[in-house]
Amino acid sequence: MLSSLKRIHLIGLLLLALTLGAVATGKESRAPDFALPNIDGRDVKLAELLAHGPVVIDFWATWCKPCIKGFPALQQIHDKYKELGVTVVAISVDSPKSRSRVSPFIKSQKYTFEVLLDTEGKVAQKYSAVSIPRTVLISTQGDIVYTSVGYRPTNEEQLEEALQALLPKKASGEGPVVD
Repeated sequence: MLSSLKRIHLIGLLLLALTLGAVATGKESRAPDFALPNIDGRDVKLAELLAHGPVVIDFWATWCKPCIKGFPALQQIHDKYKELGVTVVAISVDSPKSRSRVSPFIKSQKYTFEVLLDTEGKVAQKYSAVSIPRTVLISTQGDIVYTSVGYRPTNEEQLEEALQALLPKKASGEGPVVD
């Protein structure tokens, strides 16, 4: 049985996790820059990705079932928006022991978005990814404009709505240049 103090501590942690997990839109904060190796061993820098357009980052691990559930939606966003400069990046927080499962999993599922390795969790820590999946949308100015924690079927719609607000608009003013 938990003592009262431990219960209060657990409730506080739960409230913190829920607060961090709430969807946030609007300017939240500046995105910390980073460089991480991709699954092919090449270093990828956030600053270079932002030069092409907005960046969607999804923190995940091979053992995280909700993370894996969200990958088809990430692939759809990647396919739909890559021509507009949007980059989808899945950052694996698998430990050095489970890191060897990342590349075979990604290749077996034929995912084509960028996959980076954060085996020490340093970038995840900078982005407060204490729970995964954690999705972050970064504007080309380097501002975090959307975050979510966990997997819900509505995440994709909310992410796409926030993403479309960052994209160039049609000349007629009717929404983003996406068809």
